[in-house]
Amino acid sequence: MKPENNLEVFKKESLLYYQLDDKIVRCNTCSHNCTIRDGYWGFCETRKNEKGTLNVYNYGLVSSYSINPIEKKPLFHYYPGTTALTIGGFSCNFKCPWCQNWSISKTTPQKIRNPIFLSPNEIKQRILKEGQVKGISVSFNEPTISLEYVLDIFNLLDSDYYKMFVTNGYMTKQALDVLIKSGLTGMSVTVKGDESIVQKYCKADITKVWENITYANSRNIHVEIICLIIPSVNDTFDFYLDTANRLIDIDKNIPLHFTRFFPDYRFTHVSPTPINSLENAHTTAKERGINYVYLGNIPGHPLENTYCHQCHSLLIKRTGYQSAYSMDIEQGRCSTCGEKIPILF
Repeated sequence: MKPENNLEVFKKESLLYYQLDDKIVRCNTCSHNCTIRDGYWGFCETRKNEKGTLNVYNYGLVSSYSINPIEKKPLFHYYPGTTALTIGGFSCNFKCPWCQNWSISKTTPQKIRNPIFLSPNEIKQRILKEGQVKGISVSFNEPTISLEYVLDIFNLLDSDYYKMFVTNGYMTKQALDVLIKSGLTGMSVTVKGDESIVQKYCKADITKVWENITYANSRNIHVEIICLIIPSVNDTFDFYLDTANRLIDIDKNIPLHFTRFFPDYRFTHVSPTPINSLENAHTTAKERGINYVYLGNIPGHPLENTYCHQCHSLLIKRTGYQSAYSMDIEQGRCSTCGEKIPILF
């Protein structure tokens, strides 16, 4: 069945696009900046040009809904110990062949048999009902392609709730600006590799991601960087060093996570990341001067914990997605040496 017939409830005019000649439009939501002819879909296959109007077909289209610890995003310096209502949609603007959420990110709206609609107000009411929830996280697939829906949710929530993205960071500056205006305060940004890797596997330009990281940090958005280390792809000293060099030019206090890959989607032939590869990445980044470097997907590893960058005292101990910390840290200081610790509470 055509999207016009079975996805009409999810249809809304796109917020960010330009009308060109001959009913051609240019999308300005993500950095692909798709030029789309009448009757065609953009790269993410959620936006369609219909006689010169760019319509989205994923407004309110929800694939996933859960309440998770904020550490699961992973965010370690952003309201640790709290929980967030986490929602996701379908499709993506990257083509990663190792995607851990491929069942939704590789499914476009027009292929869904039994789509579920949740209005922004329904999301708000669920947050209010769940007393332990301190904010909302848009995750699972790439949240940027659900921009119109996300903005309406953010605008319904007051400033008592945090609003964050788990993202590949490939939105346009204009999209990032409207998100910040609507209350975005945190981003967990995945850096997939260097220029050649991201172009080859994801069909994207990593330079745009680093530009957004720099810009978000300059706007006082809390940013943490996540690098999934994949054998035969980006498990190299050059990538570790390049990532650390780019990050230290922005802010050495931005947390950097190196996480373990497990076989999935079209990368089932690749072995899980050796732990020593992740430890080497950690050593490289620390030696370069990054203050907070973490390892992920290795439950119980001591490098999941937070240590003071000055005196190396243990500040936050993590077991899985649970954390325990000294109350002295809530004042923003190490309880041993008094050093200021950049963690939001």
